Amino acid sequence: MGKASIDHSQIQLEENIPLTDSELNNINVQRKGFFKDAPGILLAVIILIILIACYLLKDEFINFKYYHYILFFCVASALYAFFYLIMYLVYMYFVQNWERDIRNGKNILKSIITSRHTTENDEYILTFSGRNKDEKIKLPVSKDDYLRYKTGMQVVVVYLKHSKVVLSLEELEIPISDQY
Repeated sequence: MGKASIDHSQIQLEENIPLTDSELNNINVQRKGFFKDAPGILLAVIILIILIACYLLKDEFINFKYYHYILFFCVASALYAFFYLIMYLVYMYFVQNWERDIRNGKNILKSIITSRHTTENDEYILTFSGRNKDEKIKLPVSKDDYLRYKTGMQVVVVYLKHSKVVLSLEELEIPISDQY
C-alpha cells in the first residue's frame, strides 16, 4: 500500500504566540511540583538500600571497627549526593525547557497526522507532517487523543515546542486544501 502524497505548501505553522495567563500558571505549577517530593523519596530509597546492606552484612558486624561505620555512612551519603545530583540535573533540563517555552510562546500547527505509535512506557506519540518534505513533528498526546485521531486526519495542534506538551488538539472541520 503506497503512501498518499501530502501537499506541504498547505501545512501552516504559526510560531512564537504568547502564552495565556492560565498556561503560564500551569507551567509554574508543574515547576513547583516537579522537584517537591524528590529528596524525601530519594532518602527513603537510600535508607531501604542501607537496611538491605545491613541485613546482608549482619554476620560481619562483629568484626566492624568504628571506621567501618564511618565508611558505611560516607558511602551512603555519597550515594545520596550522586542520585540527588542526577535528579537536580534532570530538573534543570526541564526548567530550561519551561523557560524557553515561556520566552518563545506556543506554536499552532495545521497539519496532517502521518503516523502513530506507542512506546514501551505507554507514551502515545503522533507524528505530524511539517512544512518541508522531510520535516516531521512528533508529539506525545493523551491516550484519548491517540485513540480519537487516526493517520491521515487533518488537525490543528497547539503545543509548546521545547517541552513537547500538546495544549490542544482538534480536527480541522474544513480540509486544508479547501481553506484557500
